[in-house]
Amino acid sequence: MDRILAHTRSNRLGWNAIAPARPSQPPEFFLQGGTTLEDWEPGLLPDVAGKRMLHLACANGNASISWAFLGASVTGVDISDVAIEAARTLARETGADAQFIAADMYEMPSQLRDFDVIFAQAGVVCWLPDLDRWAQMIADRLRPGGTFLLNEHHPIWEVLGVRRPGEVAVTVDYFGRGQPKEQTYDQSKRPIGWTPEVSFDAFLWPVSDVVMSLLRAGLRIEEFFEAPYPTMYDGLGEPATWLPAVYVIKATRE
Repeated sequence: MDRILAHTRSNRLGWNAIAPARPSQPPEFFLQGGTTLEDWEPGLLPDVAGKRMLHLACANGNASISWAFLGASVTGVDISDVAIEAARTLARETGADAQFIAADMYEMPSQLRDFDVIFAQAGVVCWLPDLDRWAQMIADRLRPGGTFLLNEHHPIWEVLGVRRPGEVAVTVDYFGRGQPKEQTYDQSKRPIGWTPEVSFDAFLWPVSDVVMSLLRAGLRIEEFFEAPYPTMYDGLGEPATWLPAVYVIKATRE
């Protein structure tokens, strides 16, 4: 087994362990018009109706079902078998046009190809041991002219820990890249449901590395922006509006 799969298969055990603490929204939430998408995400993909969408790291299916209720035909993929079962139940109970498959992003089923849109959201890149291999997987599964949208935590948020109002400390190497990092410095950055008995291999990739991996895979960057999200720097106060907390990349396959 190669190094990449050793990391991801270890992480699968962790995600399965904490999945019960990360439940889906109730069906009524979606049937009554609710969505878990960020305000700006539908605006970046305004024409998903009738489009085939692949949602990477879909977890419990909340965002996948949200896109399905906007008209997309969604296939959600996640490494956690437990989370996928929850997502399948949600799809049945809402009647959404969504199917869910348990798979490692580095071992994707061969039939998952020719998608109009591939989407990834909030907490994907930090679990990737190899960016180039991931980016090539995305390019290979988009149809020509298809779109990839990534809405992700900013690595600066991973680096900075709030110590007291108005003060942050540098807690981990921004240029750590393919070396697993210990998330012992800031409990707020651990996955919801984490317990001391659960371990994960997480990675910190500079934003430039993410951009370049997509370009090397042959994708064209259409949009790129960074934005604050003050609640992610809980306790920092006004300076939280001065720091990037998320970044968004929209790219297309030529």
